[in-house]
Formats: sequence, C-alpha cells, structure tokens
Amino acid sequence: MFNMNRSRWGFDWGEFILGILFIVAAFGLMRSPKIGLTGLAIIFAFMALLSGLTTIAGYKKLHDATGLRANFALVFGVLDILIAVVFFFDMNSAIVTLGYLFALWFIFDSIERLLVASHLRSFGGVWFWLSVVLDVVTLIVGIMLFIHPIAAALSLNVLIAFFFAVFGVNAIWIAIARSRS
Repeated sequence: MFNMNRSRWGFDWGEFILGILFIVAAFGLMRSPKIGLTGLAIIFAFMALLSGLTTIAGYKKLHDATGLRANFALVFGVLDILIAVVFFFDMNSAIVTLGYLFALWFIFDSIERLLVASHLRSFGGVWFWLSVVLDVVTLIVGIMLFIHPIAAALSLNVLIAFFFAVFGVNAIWIAIARSRS
C-alpha cells in the first residue's frame, strides 16, 4: 500500500515562492521595458541566487527521487550562485556580458530540470510532460540568446520576461505536482 522507498515531497513552498517571484519579475520587465541594464543585472543576480539556493535546498529529496542524476542539479545550483556572485560584485562585467550570461543561465537551468524531470512521472504523466515541454521551450530560448546576442540584446527584456514567466509557471507546476505525492 505504501512505497517506503519514495520520500514524501509535500507541497514545495520554496519552488512555489520561486515561481511567484519569477512571474512577478516577468511582469515587472514587461511593464517597464526601458529598465536599465544595471537593473536587469541586479534582478538577474538576485534570481540566479534564489534559483541556486532553491536547487541546493531541494538536493536531498531530489537525490532520493532521482539518484545520482541529482548531482547535475547540485552542480547547476552552484553555477547559478557563482553567476549571481559575478553579477553582484562585478557589475561592469555583468553588463558587458549580460546577453551571454543570461543565455548560459537559461541553458543550464533548462538542462538541469530536464535531467531530473523523471521524478515527476510518479506524480502523473501530465505533470511530467508539461514540465518537459516548458523546459525544452526555455532551452530553445537560451540557445537563441547565445547564438544571436545582438538580436537578443535588442529584445532582451521581452525574452527575459518570457523565460521568467515560463520558468515561474513551471516552478509552480512542480510545487503542485510534488504535493500530490
């Protein structure tokens, strides 16, 4: 009747709050498209830090659910924090490399979520497949940003807001899915 090998997740408040913050950040970027690059760099640093901390905080449960694949999530969580540190303490470099760092961040987070998405199958196929689709969309946006940094720079606010919204919805989706365990 009970599967003792699987730890109970419960509602994931950290993932849910992260999702809400990403959606709020997306709305803010769309509402004020003339936000300065410094503002974007600060927002990015804060969101990367939160993303890394959330990933690291959920590592044990993710490891219990996915085994060694969770180590990829841990590495990408540390990379998120390192990117945040660069942005917080070297703002000039952050502004110059903003397009590329955003692209790398999108790519890293999307790959990390794709690598550990299998744990969502136990919550139901719909949860798993929607998460995978959202992660593939954000991966494609990240690759587009990396390949075309000039085009990305011209539409950075819209692309970032789109990523934040999709990532936020996906984080909320995961938090709800985990509550069904």
